[in-house]
Amino acid sequence: MSDLHVGINARSKDLCPLPSKSNRVADRKYKEKYNSKIEDDLRSEFYRFLEEEEIHADYLVLPGDLTNTGHPNEVKIASAFIEEVAEKLGVESCKILFTPGNHDTDWDCYDEKDLTGIKWEQRYCAIGHKNYCFRKQIALGDGDLFGLPYFTIWRFADLLAVSYNSASHDSPMPKNKIHHGHAIQEYLDKLKFSLDALEISDDVIRVFIVHHHLMNFSSPFPDDADFSLMTNGENLLNLLHEMNFDLVIHGHKHHPRFETHSTKTYSYIPILCSGSFSALISTRWAGKIKNQFHLITIDGRDGENKLIKGNVKSWANHYDGWEKSELKSCGIHHYIPFGSYVMPKELDAAIEPFIKECIKKAKCVTWEEVINSFPELKYLPLDSAILSFHRIADKYKMKTMHETLKDLILYKRNGE
Repeated sequence: MSDLHVGINARSKDLCPLPSKSNRVADRKYKEKYNSKIEDDLRSEFYRFLEEEEIHADYLVLPGDLTNTGHPNEVKIASAFIEEVAEKLGVESCKILFTPGNHDTDWDCYDEKDLTGIKWEQRYCAIGHKNYCFRKQIALGDGDLFGLPYFTIWRFADLLAVSYNSASHDSPMPKNKIHHGHAIQEYLDKLKFSLDALEISDDVIRVFIVHHHLMNFSSPFPDDADFSLMTNGENLLNLLHEMNFDLVIHGHKHHPRFETHSTKTYSYIPILCSGSFSALISTRWAGKIKNQFHLITIDGRDGENKLIKGNVKSWANHYDGWEKSELKSCGIHHYIPFGSYVMPKELDAAIEPFIKECIKKAKCVTWEEVINSFPELKYLPLDSAILSFHRIADKYKMKTMHETLKDLILYKRNGE
């Protein structure tokens, strides 16, 4: 769950502390911005969804922008909500993993007239207060997300989690400032030193949690300038490859995506951009993205390459409840496997003879039939399967259709 934006930018009244009656400006902005556009109770609706779908988890991951302005009232609501969600999921309180985003500093601490910078040093006082789950969780690890070296390492029997504060350099003013992330090299060097000192079993899953993007990708509006990319992100990615991290989870941009990254010398790292769980989505993005919740399942490791294999399931909030996510209207497929990585020509060469034989006997062949004959492709990323079917369809003048892997199908044209 990322980018809750508890506060004035949340889509539900139960995640938004109302402005003070004496604050007429804030009150007017609240009414102008929200009016009847938001719900009364997102929490109860979400809890019903978890119960109906029987969704449980081992860890709860929150990659930043948990609040909208870092105000103490927002932090209080966010902490209580996150602890409730963990309880509903069956997640132990010690396994709530998070990182702060650029919205999680207390914006009231920024004062251009304070030349000493002392007030700005207090920007994490609210979210870092001992009463809330965030400080309690940091205390269970090594390091500090709200002060030097701006990372925390948590160790569990089956998981090593590293959280890095990519917004530690940021401030909310001036308002037109580009709020990009920054992987500060000094902190990366300290992180590498800390990781080198650890004895970590090869069986332990290594997860990296950060708020900003490590790699750029196109949005539904590809002509827009995109300033989400993290400064020095390449060096951070290289470090993650070098230290054999298995998975990266981040937030910031409210457009969900799932990609893999590789280099000439290192293998693949799956990267989940989580989108936003409860921010009010701009009407400009209507029909393109929605609020999201994801469940990552890791089934184990590939025997030869030791890469993790599993899947990501995503659900979107359609204002009338949570439903399975769809790529066209939500930004991400509901079900995306990962763990099998095959070059396109190699993939086509492997499955093409099988497809030709199937087409001789029937008018169509499904991806499920391919998986039954090639079980090693069970964890092939969805887009790789779709593109392979498209290439083979073009070659033999056939057609494909799909919404999910389960109904991905390749079939003959009528009369052929």
